Amino acid sequence: MTKQLIVNADDYGRTEGVTRGIIQAHRDGVVTSTTVMMNMPNVEEALRLAGDYPDLGMGVHLVFTAWRPLLPPPEIPSLVDEDGHFHSQEAILSHPGRIETNELKAELRAQIERFRASGREPDHLDCHHFVHLYPPFFAVYVELAEEYGLPIRLPFPPEEELSGAVGSVDVFQEIPLDFLREMARQDIALVKARGIPHPDHFVHSFYGEDAVALDNLLDILAGLPEGVSELMTHPGLPDEELLTKSAYGPERERELELLCHPRVKQRIGELGIELVTFGVLK
Repeated sequence: MTKQLIVNADDYGRTEGVTRGIIQAHRDGVVTSTTVMMNMPNVEEALRLAGDYPDLGMGVHLVFTAWRPLLPPPEIPSLVDEDGHFHSQEAILSHPGRIETNELKAELRAQIERFRASGREPDHLDCHHFVHLYPPFFAVYVELAEEYGLPIRLPFPPEEELSGAVGSVDVFQEIPLDFLREMARQDIALVKARGIPHPDHFVHSFYGEDAVALDNLLDILAGLPEGVSELMTHPGLPDEELLTKSAYGPERERELELLCHPRVKQRIGELGIELVTFGVLK
């Protein structure tokens, strides 16, 4: 069995610098796929730029924890605050029952349809942040994937790595590990029951100040199991807009440098890893 690797860059369209960084990581590096934040102000220009790179796989990075929705706030009141912005992931996790799942589904469907209106069909779905792993929200995610016939990111590491993965996501650190394990069990069971295609393996460990290092990336490549793996990445050029709104800024530029590093490309060739998009799963 071969080793196939999807190198997916999250947050396309978030800022001009992130968009340009992802394009560079695809053009000059090993990024094969990206997912687009359709509620960003300049996303139409970002999609136009992507038209010059038909080999870049593109999916929808579903958002309900950052910025503003596409639908009018009165149509989705449980998703927004008094200013019409999405609730933060911390606020949602503190009161998940406030979210009406029919409103969530309507907003996420609107994001998919806006992508399709650009003239391009998405090749997969994933989500911004990890609050969607709460089972009632995850069910919406799976239902949309089934409705549109799309693969998804299944963002769970192997069981033995779960505690380490949780430690890298601030919003989950106060949640008991047993509860998170049960969430994962329910979510994975739902995906299997619905037959939703997804990569065989999810690699989360190229994220964070300490993890964004050449040796770590080379070790990740050397340790890839057989089958289809997704490596989650966040390359970008940290422009002023990003630096004022995100704690993960300079690391994006370092990710970009490493994803274009000649040793990374060389190692992929030596290991016989085939770089692919989510299209291999459809």
